[in-house]
Amino acid sequence: MKIAAIFIVLLALTFVFRTSITSTEVAENGKKTTFSLPDNSEIVLNSGSQIQYKKWDWNNNRKLDLDGEAYFKVAHGKKFEVATKLGTVAVLGTQFNVKARNEQFDVSCYEGSVKITYKNQEVVITKGTSVTFENDSFDQKTIKVSKPEWTNNEIVFNKEKLQTIVDELERQYSVKIILNCKDNPQLFSGTLPSDNRKAALDIVTSIFHLKISTLDADKIILADF
Repeated sequence: MKIAAIFIVLLALTFVFRTSITSTEVAENGKKTTFSLPDNSEIVLNSGSQIQYKKWDWNNNRKLDLDGEAYFKVAHGKKFEVATKLGTVAVLGTQFNVKARNEQFDVSCYEGSVKITYKNQEVVITKGTSVTFENDSFDQKTIKVSKPEWTNNEIVFNKEKLQTIVDELERQYSVKIILNCKDNPQLFSGTLPSDNRKAALDIVTSIFHLKISTLDADKIILADF
């Protein structure tokens, strides 16, 4: 009886322990990570991003906490919620991208539909639609690509400041970039490669009229001419 009681207690403790464990998936700077959820939904994490979820209790706790950016290919008929510090996305059998960095919250839908909650707003978007929330402003646009450009090693910017571009290059190339230049009000719209550092730097220095004063494996200094 004592042995049976101990065995039952151990089973109970094991169950509680496993269902309370949080699994973490990380994509370090300069890398991308692909993994599957217990329901066979696939997630691709962009550089400098992290997801946490209850792997062993997935059927009862279908929620993921995202810090950064990720592309989701949800198994047909499966439902879960993606929570970020800026807002949440409720999904059911769809393909979508979520990006939450600094104060900007972007969601793009490539298949099906998703429901987005941002502060006191609720928005439903369908295939071919992208929305951006920032500082209580809201912008919606049409997208024509079949999946996020970053999954094909392209970084797309839309009227972004130099510092925002530098921050993204630091994540993609796992390098420290120092701006030794005066403030530049110019905005950049276009595409940079995330798999060719030289080409990306050539474009940035040309657009913003900068030069590379230091070029090391882990540190780059950009300066005025």
